[in-house]
Amino acid sequence: MEVLSLLEKKITELLNVVKDRNSRIAELTEENRQLREKNDVLETMVLKEKDELDQEKELTKLVVDGLIKNIDSICESENQQ
Repeated sequence: MEVLSLLEKKITELLNVVKDRNSRIAELTEENRQLREKNDVLETMVLKEKDELDQEKELTKLVVDGLIKNIDSICESENQQ
């Protein structure tokens, strides 16, 4: 009987370990899901900001090109006088 009692105790301990592991797996699965959602949001934000920066860069290039043309035309008109 003593051996069966010991076996029952060990099986109970093992079941508790399995329950604890399953609980931890469930927690980690939920944490992983939340992190994936946050990652998706951040990725979307970064892509949007990149697009905005690309647009600003293009606009800045156009403005600088216009300024250079204006400076060139002023310099040319000054040189002709």
